[in-house]
Amino acid sequence: MKKEYFAKLSNEELIKKIKLFKGVLIGFSVIYAVIILVLLYLFFNKNFGQLSIAVFVPLLVLPATLSPLLIGYNLHRKEFKLRNL
Repeated sequence: MKKEYFAKLSNEELIKKIKLFKGVLIGFSVIYAVIILVLLYLFFNKNFGQLSIAVFVPLLVLPATLSPLLIGYNLHRKEFKLRNL
């Protein structure tokens, strides 16, 4: 993100965006943990050969979803610290 983007944000908007990013990251992290638990359950209670490879697609896709969120969150946190809020 460009520095002009952060300059246009007021302090309240910046804090609101940080809280939004944090909530979304927590939500996706919980979903990711549930997916891992379900896959572990399926792995140990059924033969691994009986599982389709498509079962593991969410496990591979979610980190790609979390990466931009983490980057955006970190950029907003840096601006938060620069403004001494």
